[in-house]
Amino acid sequence: MTSAELKYLIAIDELHNDNAGIKLTDIGSKLNVTKVSVYRAAERLERGGYIRRDEKKKITMTELGYLQLAEYMTIIKWLGAHLEIHCNVPKEVAYKDASGVVCAMSDESRHGLAEFIKSLSLKQDRKGQGINI
Repeated sequence: MTSAELKYLIAIDELHNDNAGIKLTDIGSKLNVTKVSVYRAAERLERGGYIRRDEKKKITMTELGYLQLAEYMTIIKWLGAHLEIHCNVPKEVAYKDASGVVCAMSDESRHGLAEFIKSLSLKQDRKGQGINI
């Protein structure tokens, strides 16, 4: 997924409202882009299986879309936080850079890193509950 496609998927997720579907114009307004740009991005995301459009052209995210977005966001939040905390990168820059990095990764590397981050979270949860790991 490209960083531009990720941006659209994040906007769709943020605009989501109980499977009622989202209009292209709403996405365009949120991202300050033209309807044509949204239409082209929607075509790419639909071909990838991340979204679907109904007969009224309203967009909803698919299960694959939600799963992929969750994986991308796991890495973006983790990497962004580390850039901010350990490298003194401003939060907005750290988030943008982390988004670019995750989009440049192979599927295999991205999935492996997301699983690693989840395992770290699980270890932290166990430590907080007094469970030895």
